[in-house]
Amino acid sequence: MICDTVDLYGYFSRPRGSAEGGVLTRYLHGQIEEAHLQKVRPAMLVIPGGGYGMVSQRESEPVATAYFAAGYNVFVLRYSVAPAHYPTQLTEAGMAMLYLRHEAAALNIDGAHVAAVGFSAGGHLCGCISLLWDDPALVSAFGAECGKIRPDASVYAYAVVTADAAKYHGGSFRNFCADAVPFEAYSLEKKVRPAAPPAFLWATSDDGAVPVENSVRLYSALHDAGVPAELHLFEHGPHGMSVCNEEAFPSPVEDPAFARAANWLPLSLTFLKAHGFCVQNK
Repeated sequence: MICDTVDLYGYFSRPRGSAEGGVLTRYLHGQIEEAHLQKVRPAMLVIPGGGYGMVSQRESEPVATAYFAAGYNVFVLRYSVAPAHYPTQLTEAGMAMLYLRHEAAALNIDGAHVAAVGFSAGGHLCGCISLLWDDPALVSAFGAECGKIRPDASVYAYAVVTADAAKYHGGSFRNFCADAVPFEAYSLEKKVRPAAPPAFLWATSDDGAVPVENSVRLYSALHDAGVPAELHLFEHGPHGMSVCNEEAFPSPVEDPAFARAANWLPLSLTFLKAHGFCVQNK
């Protein structure tokens, strides 16, 4: 494994200002040339949660190594958090996707099969690049390249979706939007269009932080728009389950809800494989 970091602001020669994020951690497979094994791999951009107030470690490396073990080259985005607000996080996610497109050959990834997985508030940011890849801030920053920001598939893990005050995660919207843009403009279920990428969603029915209706509403909007989508709701489980095992939580994890919800990861892999995400020989 090759593990290192890339400063996206440096790569794109953009002024960093007060932004503290915009850093990608790369988990790359090497080529085994002595065995004549040279492979092109799908890519996964991991966007951890944290209410736009932190970047969860629990949803970073444990997720990266899980998708790495499944054959992906994986990239974890550490994005800026409050008091940074729109459009900072969105621009940093856009830079991450464009970096993967630009460097696909050098990274031995299939530039046509770059997915993103987002957790909680990271799921909201994943949704922003999946549904609003031509957001005014992205057009201003990247012009005609905005279309390359849209992932080729999206995985939403107990994602923050709706700005409906009855079901929203207020902290995430306050931190993301601040006074720069209205909450409603980034209520994802209202932004779905037929060109959105295939989507895999999962959540738990008794999530006490981000109500399950967030995932249900996004799935319904995707389905109504004719976007390929799959939704898995598990009966029990707290918010922030990540990969649902000892990689992200103290050992042992005794709550049986974790063992059931852990099925989200292999289910996501079969969904992605059905949409062409697979390792290929060069």
